[in-house]
Amino acid sequence: MPAEKATPTTAKPISIDRRSNLSYEEFKNEYLLPRKPVIITDATAKWKASTWTPQFFLERYPNKILTTDQGEMKMEAFIDAITNNSDTPGPFLREQPLKDVFPDLVDHVQPTPSYVTPNWLGGKYLVGSVTRRLNRESFIEVNFCGRRIFPYLHIDDLGVHAFITQHYGDKELVIYPPDQEPWLYRKPGTRFSEIVDVDHPDLQQYPLFANAKAARVVVKAGESAFMPSGWWHTTRVPGTSLSTVISLSNASNWPDLVDYLQRDSYRPKLFSFYAMYLRSVGFLRSRLS
Repeated sequence: MPAEKATPTTAKPISIDRRSNLSYEEFKNEYLLPRKPVIITDATAKWKASTWTPQFFLERYPNKILTTDQGEMKMEAFIDAITNNSDTPGPFLREQPLKDVFPDLVDHVQPTPSYVTPNWLGGKYLVGSVTRRLNRESFIEVNFCGRRIFPYLHIDDLGVHAFITQHYGDKELVIYPPDQEPWLYRKPGTRFSEIVDVDHPDLQQYPLFANAKAARVVVKAGESAFMPSGWWHTTRVPGTSLSTVISLSNASNWPDLVDYLQRDSYRPKLFSFYAMYLRSVGFLRSRLS
């Protein structure tokens, strides 16, 4: 007789801490190493980016052409589209390196918070394609959009941690721990869920999703969210939103990054030799840090 499958039980509700005056050691021991999300209210209090508003960008870059998910458009048209509170999702300036799209604002996101150091994504890693991919992730990225519900539940690329700072407007994060993945219907070979609307799921098609329990937290302007590697999340934006993201990899999650690259390789067996090199890089850096 075949063994009976275990019946999933409903997940326990989770909550997200909101902290201030958090030392690096407290962050490391309570959130980074245990891989627990946290909202830090004062991580970027010294950033000039606290002055960023739609009007700031309109006045500073009146003739700038932006490349959005809806094509190229002038700054004036972009700002108008994302501030009109339309129910139809407007253009999205998505995951653009700040140094490329607004290079004169790089000093507005300084000093670097201790929570995102050390960061091993920058550097040279023998293989050009890997170096370019990791270096690309090391850049601070900007996200600028209007009201929308993002239709994808996912985990972040490369097994990185994400440090998300909200500069204008509110953003609601909907978060699921890694141990709830059996109920989230991961698309095979991807980092995305088949669930496209966590608030109105099709439970006839995805019955196990009824067992999942999300944490919901609103990140306000001036606050930062630490999203650890492997946590599933999606976003709700009730109005105009401007944020930056710092991706992070160090001793706490470097093995995840190496495993991710190996799984993602079109020649994983050959890549295994290169993976040994990357693991040795991580070992040496961890001993030196």
